[in-house]
Amino acid sequence: MFLFFFNLCLLFSNHTKYSIVFFFVLFFILAYFLFYYTEELKFYSFIQFFLNSQFFIYFVVSEVFFFFGIFWSLFWLIFSYDSCFLLNIHNIYPFGLALFNTFLLLSSSTLAILFHLNYLNYYSDLNLVICILFGLFFLINQIIEFNLCFFTISNWAFCSIFFFGTGFHGFHVFVGLIFLILILFRNNIIFFVNCSLLYWHFVDVIWLFLFSFIYIFVFYLFL
Repeated sequence: MFLFFFNLCLLFSNHTKYSIVFFFVLFFILAYFLFYYTEELKFYSFIQFFLNSQFFIYFVVSEVFFFFGIFWSLFWLIFSYDSCFLLNIHNIYPFGLALFNTFLLLSSSTLAILFHLNYLNYYSDLNLVICILFGLFFLINQIIEFNLCFFTISNWAFCSIFFFGTGFHGFHVFVGLIFLILILFRNNIIFFVNCSLLYWHFVDVIWLFLFSFIYIFVFYLFL
């Protein structure tokens, strides 16, 4: 937790380049921890899994609070005097590319669940490969959507929240894809598989909140 907030302080200071390096160091420490964790955890119960994965759970909780800050900023903007700025921009239509991205992530999460069930029954399938492809398509569509936007990150406060929230989520999708790809080569460690799939579902849930509030809620509120 301390390392997370320390990195956050660096990010919003004048040492952004040090913050980026520090973040990637933390990321590779986490990846190393998950990748080489003992194989004996496959014999543990569900409760013992969470007792032995407190480090990863704390990491996910810290990420939840990070996105909570983004949603807090969004609602503060909407229900304050600054909300009039939203009337000066063209809202993104939520039932186009954004809805398709939602379908991709939900389908990917469903395939991840099917892979996990088959994995626990010692059955190998291609659900994980298709799940990874859907995640890649999501990132490609996200880049396309950014290029089609009518505004930039520096136009209004909402624009900053939009690009920061969706862009940072896209980075989490990228990290999740790395974990999923590693499962293809390291699927004999159940702890690593469980944490990677848990992280992927976390990314999926965060997108549902982003799609519901930043896209649909704002679109109908200032239509």
